[in-house]
Amino acid sequence: MLWFIILFFALAAVIFTFSKLNAKKLKKRQLAGLAKIEHLKSLISLTQQHRGLSSALINGDRSVEKMLRSQERDIAVLIQKLNATNLNQLNCRWASFLDHWQRLKHVNNKSDALNNFKQHTLLIGNLLYLVEDEAECSQLTASNINELPTLGYVWRELIMTTENVGQTRAIGTGVATIGSCGQVDRIRLSFLEQHITQTSEQILSQLTCTSNEKATHDRLLNNAFNKMKKLSDVINSELLVTKKVHIRQSDYFDIASDTIAALNAIFDHQVKQVRQLI
Repeated sequence: MLWFIILFFALAAVIFTFSKLNAKKLKKRQLAGLAKIEHLKSLISLTQQHRGLSSALINGDRSVEKMLRSQERDIAVLIQKLNATNLNQLNCRWASFLDHWQRLKHVNNKSDALNNFKQHTLLIGNLLYLVEDEAECSQLTASNINELPTLGYVWRELIMTTENVGQTRAIGTGVATIGSCGQVDRIRLSFLEQHITQTSEQILSQLTCTSNEKATHDRLLNNAFNKMKKLSDVINSELLVTKKVHIRQSDYFDIASDTIAALNAIFDHQVKQVRQLI
């Protein structure tokens, strides 16, 4: 009987130790994954800005050239940081991004506006998939962090909403620079504006938070709703229903950027809660 008791406690100790080691290993993986996701999100934001400013440059605004070169240097820093991780070993999308970016970053005022927009958007789409891949690989999912049941929305729908706003910024900046909105841009802006409105009503309101972060969560959501409503109103009144566009490209760029900043604040707050929970 004594040997059975000794065996039982020895086995329990082994299981407990094994469980602790697994939990420690999981936390390390999740923290490393979270750091990579934050770098990828920053890279998405900078690439979105690069798309918007390059649109202004191609459409004749040479004043943005200095800002573009500054963003390219910031992107190079982030690429270096991500290259220092094992991202390139685990995901071929990263190698694809690096190759594509080297060819795309040399934007000048003679580049083709539509192709520039499409190539930037493809590049950003690749990064969006990378975020989802990294979240899965690092076990940063609702099944692993059940206190945030809509965590998948953060890595997918929330970032995609930001990208939709980023596309309206790029298209609208080009439209405001030349002072008119062509039929193709009108259709694209109308589609994106509708998608942004639907998202604000259907997606953002579903995002969950921990009980101690509810006040901040509600404030950030309310701010994002207001910014998205303002952007939607500006797109409709200043770009879609007028023959001559009068809004300055810098003013429109700032309004769209404020909206993106409000959505990014929600993302950062969700990441903060994830870090607290793992």
